[in-house]
Amino acid sequence: MRPTFMGLETTKRGIMVNQKALDIVGNNISNVKTKGYTRQRLDMVSVQNGGTTHLPTTSIPLAGQGVEAVGVGQIRNAFLDSKFREEYGDVGFYDQRQAMLSEIEAAISDPEVEGTGIKDSLSTLLTALTKFSENPYQETQANIVRSAFTGVAQTLNQYAQKLNTIREQQQSDLAISVEDVNAKLEQLADLNKTIVDEVFTNADYDGTAYGPNELLDQRNLILDALSRYGEVQVFPKDDGGMQVKFNGKVVVDGTGNQYTADSIQIGEDKTSLMWQSDQEQLKLPTGVLKGYVDVLNGASQLDKGIPYYQDKLNDLAVNLAAAFNQVIPNDNGDAGHKVLLEGGEDGTITAANLSISADWLADANYVIQQNPDGEMDNTNVLNMKNLLDQDFTFNGEFTGTFSEFVTYITTALGSDMTLNGSRLEASVTTAESVDESRTSVSGVSLNEEGIEMMTYNKAYQALARMMTTMDEQLDVLINKTGLVGR
Repeated sequence: MRPTFMGLETTKRGIMVNQKALDIVGNNISNVKTKGYTRQRLDMVSVQNGGTTHLPTTSIPLAGQGVEAVGVGQIRNAFLDSKFREEYGDVGFYDQRQAMLSEIEAAISDPEVEGTGIKDSLSTLLTALTKFSENPYQETQANIVRSAFTGVAQTLNQYAQKLNTIREQQQSDLAISVEDVNAKLEQLADLNKTIVDEVFTNADYDGTAYGPNELLDQRNLILDALSRYGEVQVFPKDDGGMQVKFNGKVVVDGTGNQYTADSIQIGEDKTSLMWQSDQEQLKLPTGVLKGYVDVLNGASQLDKGIPYYQDKLNDLAVNLAAAFNQVIPNDNGDAGHKVLLEGGEDGTITAANLSISADWLADANYVIQQNPDGEMDNTNVLNMKNLLDQDFTFNGEFTGTFSEFVTYITTALGSDMTLNGSRLEASVTTAESVDESRTSVSGVSLNEEGIEMMTYNKAYQALARMMTTMDEQLDVLINKTGLVGR
């Protein structure tokens, strides 16, 4: 025979469990728009009906003791989390790189406003030299040519200054990103401590320890955000904590209540990154940090960054000075030629310091020469004009005119942006697809929750009716049994 009141206990357990299940459904619906919220479930098991004696006995009297809740778990897929974070790192890399390349494009590409770009400056110079060649004796035309050369030099100065400003700003932004990464690593370590303290010992159906679900959601949000900066790998532990690798290095680890986090340092060059714990250089397979470092340090033709375009502008400045400083011979038969363009005090010429020479600045007639017979000659002016149509070799990478070299630089930048943009689009598409799959698993579906709500509500009502039936049975057993024959 079963215990007299077992039916009431069975029904009571069912009512309490279904009531809690309705609470969880309500919680899910309430958080349908909460960022990072993971759909929760009430895990239930049938009450064990084993006896208390080691002697063989039947389990029938104790069968049917109902249901009990073992914990509130989360519906989450670890593989989809890992896949999303992998793709999100690529999104961060291409997105950051595209943003920086766009700033470079705005700095050195010929703007829409006519007369303000380097090609327009070269065109203005060509026009000025053409008119000067027709009137090589007029000081007015010489002054116009000097102004045109000044325009070319100042445009290159502005381009160089803009690139330098972009570099400094991006170095500052990199420092902010590093601070954000370090803060997230510290938050992960702190959350691990709290979660380990609060986690339950028993595991849910997915083999994960039950714990404070809201804190688990916070931790997952931080991991998602961190994955945009680089490669994130997560290794859960039995106590509810986790080990985190960032770009292949263990950065959050520990046991019990001793979780610690590593941090990133920036070198004196403001672009190199190393770990605080061992000064090891960061490996950058993907992510925003790689985007920063690649563009800040990229100086090769295969890895074009700010230094690459700075070098190209310097090549243009050096070739301009070298060409035009070999055109007009010195007066009075002195050896050598007049210096029209110069750079720094040490003689180094760059796009940042290119300017017309002090002698020419003092006298516009510096470029006017008179033949021994007293007549004016336009030979030197024509030679200067022809230099603008002459091919030069720029650092062994390109051969063409000055204007063609500018086109080569901007075209290379445009091609790089187009390629990077297509990869960004593909990465975003893939990441969104994975995120949709992940959301379909861990996100709240109002349709599903509505079905769950009706299911638990019907069970609750049925159990309430069962309670009434059990009460009626006990009334018969207690108050009416044994009255026959009195």
